[in-house]
Amino acid sequence: MNSNQENIVKLLIENSKKINSRVFNLTKCIILALTLHIKDGLQYRELKALLNVSDGKLQADLENLREMGYIQKIKVDLDNKKITIYMITDSGKNEIEKIGSWVELIKKIGEK
Repeated sequence: MNSNQENIVKLLIENSKKINSRVFNLTKCIILALTLHIKDGLQYRELKALLNVSDGKLQADLENLREMGYIQKIKVDLDNKKITIYMITDSGKNEIEKIGSWVELIKKIGEK
């Protein structure tokens, strides 16, 4: 390995330690990315349709992200109906940025 490769590998390992491993599964990462992208929040049914996962898996992942403080569950009135939406928090934004940076390092390794 040359010194540039060693630096990238070192950064990859160091940055992986900054990521909360409890978040790092595909469904949770996608939930964070979607709630980051869709600023008005997403309803459960929208997430269910987009992710194509079981109700149990989706509920568990949403609750886990909420308990970690990465998303918030908000009840709102829409056309005289109470609906629940999920929105990303500042902590969630920070976590998805860490994951994105780590993925960029993986891409650099693939370019070599």
